[in-house]
Amino acid sequence: MANNTPVTREDHWSRPVAMAPDGQWISLREVIDEEPARLSFVQLSLEQQAELVAERIQQRPVFDVAILGLGPLSRKRAINEVRARTSVGSTLIDIEQRMIKRLIERAREGTL
Repeated sequence: MANNTPVTREDHWSRPVAMAPDGQWISLREVIDEEPARLSFVQLSLEQQAELVAERIQQRPVFDVAILGLGPLSRKRAINEVRARTSVGSTLIDIEQRMIKRLIERAREGTL
């Protein structure tokens, strides 16, 4: 049976993708429109990377992730795993790092 539930499009533009030198999160829109001085994901400490990913997970309108062998992850558990940098959390951090890189590329190309 087909699932005809409309998919909510995420607002990637307002979610953080980098950190300003003063420690404030910088949204994708700010990175693209203003080109501010910033620390990219790879320049952040492991703790800062975890906090950025936790913030991105918290801001998602819908968090729908499942891992083979574990099943669905709640938003709360995902954030706890990321902050503790467990193997599951590290995987989520890696996924978000790739997502952030791709979002910035697509936004600069005008294809987002």
